[in-house]
Amino acid sequence: MIHQDSNQSPKRTWRRAIMLPHALSFGILHAYSTLWMRSRAEVIVEGRENLPPAQGEHRVYLLLNHSTTFDVVALMHIAARPFVIMMDRGAFTFPVIRHVLAGARFVPLDKTDSNAAFRRCIAEVEAGWPLLISLHEGDSTLGSRERPRTGGLRLARMTGATLVPVFLYVEPDRIRHLRFRGINGIEYPYTTFRDTRYWIRFLPPVDLSSLPPDACYDDLKKAADVLDALADENEREFCERFAAEEALRGGSVRPRRRGGTAIRVSW
Repeated sequence: MIHQDSNQSPKRTWRRAIMLPHALSFGILHAYSTLWMRSRAEVIVEGRENLPPAQGEHRVYLLLNHSTTFDVVALMHIAARPFVIMMDRGAFTFPVIRHVLAGARFVPLDKTDSNAAFRRCIAEVEAGWPLLISLHEGDSTLGSRERPRTGGLRLARMTGATLVPVFLYVEPDRIRHLRFRGINGIEYPYTTFRDTRYWIRFLPPVDLSSLPPDACYDDLKKAADVLDALADENEREFCERFAAEEALRGGSVRPRRRGGTAIRVSW
């Protein structure tokens, strides 16, 4: 078990954050996320030395993978301040939820025309807000990992932002595949977890200076493929680590993993 200490009091951090616009909506989501994660997982944060300064620098965090459907809940749990993230516009259907998500700076994404969401994200990053964006299309936790996208790279390059890759990992035997029935009667699959360790690993910032000034799609695609390979490398490392731990544990009872973490990250 890795012991972790917070560098600063979360309560003090959130008293300061409450003065920020949209802090109330984000605070509601943060409180829910913290309660949920504490009841479900022990959260381990690695690589905080790779985080850029919280102020005075544009920041884009590129999620290299999806560990479960509830990744955004884990990321909110460790957040010391609001961040911007795109979310499928279907989540904005219900009025109350729509107002909370919009108030928390969540950007609705129309997959048939993503230009409006992309322009909104550029404006948010240029205004100083950190952005979280996924490398891949589809939900890899449901077996639909699709091609790596170039949007995060392009956005970071256009805004001059520091691009920090983030890798997530949940113990595989603690992932649960479930379904829920929507109000339209359709069943939707999702993945969740319980009594697990949940790793959030910040990797060293990506050097975009090697891209030519007139970088085209193919140039960005090559860079995205490198990051895709980095995701696979981290996946293999965690799988090997977990397999070694299981071999040492033998048939002993698995410890209960709960409590979340006291660490808070200023994205």
